[in-house]
Amino acid sequence: MFDRIEFILGEAFSALRRNTWMTFAAVTTAAIALFLLGGMTMAYLSVSRYANSLSDRLVMRVFVKEGIPRPQVEATAQTMRQIPGVKKVVLIPREAAWKKKQAEMPEITAGLENPLPDAFNVTLSDLKSAPTVATELEKLPVVEKVNRLSEVQDLLASIIALIRGLGLGLGGLMLVTSAVLIYNAIRLTIVARWREMKIMRLVGATRATIITPMLLEGMIQGALGGALAMGLLWGAYSGLGRLVTSLAALGSWPAFPAGTALGILMATGAAYGLLCSLLAVREPRRQGNR
Repeated sequence: MFDRIEFILGEAFSALRRNTWMTFAAVTTAAIALFLLGGMTMAYLSVSRYANSLSDRLVMRVFVKEGIPRPQVEATAQTMRQIPGVKKVVLIPREAAWKKKQAEMPEITAGLENPLPDAFNVTLSDLKSAPTVATELEKLPVVEKVNRLSEVQDLLASIIALIRGLGLGLGGLMLVTSAVLIYNAIRLTIVARWREMKIMRLVGATRATIITPMLLEGMIQGALGGALAMGLLWGAYSGLGRLVTSLAALGSWPAFPAGTALGILMATGAAYGLLCSLLAVREPRRQGNR
């Protein structure tokens, strides 16, 4: 049993040494592909989390029509709170808003009558519900105007779409390239050892014993690519953290999840390398059955 494991591991690492440059190309290309996909995934999740956090920071300003009695305005606040997607409603009386404006701009507001209407600050539970909530608010009879959050929402949607497109486009292209390199590396091993493999079959070696080192070779290439991608991600993340914290006092930069990233990227790379290897050994297996 241990002799067989030693043989499989030895053959796998021996193949890696024989195809040094092909292995280097496959590992680095897989690393770049996983770096792009991993980086874009982290950016996508970060933007999504930021968009969700904006629900507590951005509010809709809802203006009330002139001449509406205060009891009716206060009753409307209760109605607003029942709308799905609304987290909090705060009434801004016109008197309080005007006092604040006078304190901020005393020279401009001096001698003027209060032109401001009653208003509400509406906080959303989810930024995605902004269009639906705005439509429902506009249906209320006391509402004159609703300041929508469509510009912020459209900007975030554009950024998320751009990140998704770049990740899938560039990462997908590099994955295809690395697949070709891993495939060719395994094929070179098969071609170089085809005669030796036939002899091994004649002396009783099983198909699994012959093919497993090649599958392991592809898995090692992919796993090494994942480990290298984690290093690139860590460097990029740390550099970005230093840049952001030097430009603004935003508190501590979130720590990079190195252990989780290493595990995910190496597992993804190993699975990807195994898939490419399975494709590479598929044809010889058919030939072996003839």
